[in-house]
Amino acid sequence: MKLLILLAVLGIVIADVVILNGEEDHKAKKRCARVCSGTTGRGPTRTKWMDYPKEGIYVDVDISGCKFLKTPTITTSLEGSSSHWVVRGTSSVYFAKPGSFRVYIHGDKLRKEFANKYQWNVEWIAVGYKC
Repeated sequence: MKLLILLAVLGIVIADVVILNGEEDHKAKKRCARVCSGTTGRGPTRTKWMDYPKEGIYVDVDISGCKFLKTPTITTSLEGSSSHWVVRGTSSVYFAKPGSFRVYIHGDKLRKEFANKYQWNVEWIAVGYKC
């Protein structure tokens, strides 16, 4: 009890992370669970959109800083200042690995210049194991 009070006074938070199931069969201990989140960032210097043939764009997202041992469960959302509500693929994750994944966005005549103009970026949360 004294330890919990000391941690509270120091501003240290003890989080409870529970992973009920996932894509990988992993029998890790509860202390190994990790939640990691981030964004690709607004603007063309942050989110490196690439044109995909025909009507779409994609971006590769680096999550290596999370240091997952196996591929985590990843949830994504597309954020921006305008027009991102009309496209498809905003929550579709491709090529997921412990350190990266890709998102494809499809829209009529969509090119990277449009995404950059409206500061589109990928917001993400990954849940997996660190040990």
